[in-house]
Amino acid sequence: LIKLFVTVLSTGSITWSLLHFLEHIVRHTTTKKIKKIDNTEMDITHCIQAILSKAGNHIHGRDSEDSELTYSSIVEWKQVCGLLSVPPGGATVDDGNDENVNNKSKNELATQDENSQPKNINDVDNNNKSKSTGENNNVHDNNTTSSEPPNRKEWYQTGYEYWEDESNCPATVDGVLGGFASISQHDLKGSKKFLMDLKSEIRPELKFGREENGGAMTRACECGAGIGRVTKGLLLPLGLSQCDLIEPSPRLLSSAPANLGDTYSSQCRFFCTGLQDFEPRPNTYDIIWIQWVIGYLTDDDLVEFLKRCALALKSGGGVVVIKDNTCEEEAFIVDRDDASVVRSLPYVLGLVELAGMRVVYQRYQEGFPESIFPVPIIALKPKT
Repeated sequence: LIKLFVTVLSTGSITWSLLHFLEHIVRHTTTKKIKKIDNTEMDITHCIQAILSKAGNHIHGRDSEDSELTYSSIVEWKQVCGLLSVPPGGATVDDGNDENVNNKSKNELATQDENSQPKNINDVDNNNKSKSTGENNNVHDNNTTSSEPPNRKEWYQTGYEYWEDESNCPATVDGVLGGFASISQHDLKGSKKFLMDLKSEIRPELKFGREENGGAMTRACECGAGIGRVTKGLLLPLGLSQCDLIEPSPRLLSSAPANLGDTYSSQCRFFCTGLQDFEPRPNTYDIIWIQWVIGYLTDDDLVEFLKRCALALKSGGGVVVIKDNTCEEEAFIVDRDDASVVRSLPYVLGLVELAGMRVVYQRYQEGFPESIFPVPIIALKPKT
């Protein structure tokens, strides 16, 4: 149905508002979390674990700080941290490995008072900004269902509070890069080369500037934008007409216009929301750039977010680009301080597959210090 609606949209026979409404209805009235592997129905967690296991890839993981905190599988980690979706009947899916759960790791994921709420985006100065509206303006999705993991809200709350704390992340390039400001220019240079090579070798229909787009605007989206480092250093200098910055931290997003400067800021729109709640308009973006942020999304939310990104790409040459840390000796590494997870490359690619997207170009960022995780850059397009 969604494909049909997108086709109809391209003919101009239906307004975007109706299309978005219909797409929203279809997406929220279907069973999102169930996939089939070898004709067996599974939720996303069991599905990705089965995909990795079947391919001979790691499924175990560990804590980033405590070497004694290890997990024999993705399912075990999710059960321990309360991030495993609960079936409609209310019982947690059992993979038969309960006896292997490390007792020390139970209930150690930081949780918050259920009544505590992040700042509403209406608290953010909206001068020269556009922001998302409605009752889902907070970081969390309030439309919970019986299948929502019990600690999903706490997971996002922990990450939100970490990045809102200036002592953890000053609103500077050094702050948003965790003290690695020295790699920023090298990172941006590698990203630019990736996009230029992608366009010249693989995706010549990808548009950067108006002049190659028949005078029509070109648009990009920076996800997990922080203060707009990638928008300022990569996307707008490439010639894109407009860039939307998506960032859940009001404090960081409020600092973005000053970081961008008046000229670049006038070419931007600012949306204060988490990616788990962001619903971009269909057929909007030439480039959706997602860097150093997918670790803050649960597997289920990442799959659903990528599905929405697929719809938001302009037909023809639009691409989604993921650039993020990966691990090699295990399937995942959990950081409980900021509620994030570093996944292995096969893990990431498995979630991409479940989202109905495929890789069109991929390479590793070169020249980073050895202390930094391997960072692949992956260009994606919808399978159909």
